[in-house]
Amino acid sequence: MKEQYIKQVEKELSLPRKMKKEVVRDLNEVFASAMEHGETEQQIIQRLGTPKEFADSTAEQFGIDNTTLKKRNGIISTLVALVIAVAAFSVYAVAQSGKVPEGAIGQADATTNIQIEGAFAFDISQILLAIGFAATAIAVLLIIRTIHKNRR
Repeated sequence: MKEQYIKQVEKELSLPRKMKKEVVRDLNEVFASAMEHGETEQQIIQRLGTPKEFADSTAEQFGIDNTTLKKRNGIISTLVALVIAVAAFSVYAVAQSGKVPEGAIGQADATTNIQIEGAFAFDISQILLAIGFAATAIAVLLIIRTIHKNRR
């Protein structure tokens, strides 16, 4: 129960890694000290509050607004996913616009029976398209999550 509580607090904290480690160390000490004085894990957790409450109050002690930092990280993640999607779709579109018809060699007007195989058995543009769709899906999910959190 203690480990789960501490992991949840660590997840809720939007602090630099060094500060998080310090908070986790201090939290372990709080549990150890309280248990030496006869408190159960459940009593300690009730006294400390929910992991989110504890994380928010701890961040506040460091002079950091935990909720603002999480919102900013969510916005940045969404923007990065959208930029990746746009870049992948743009590169895909450019690659497709200059593509020679299948079966043609060079600038030939008719198809030939000569087959040329590349080093890869697949077309790299398919990977770009997949990356574009994956990034779009991630961006949409992040937007939905942000909207859902803001409604609470």
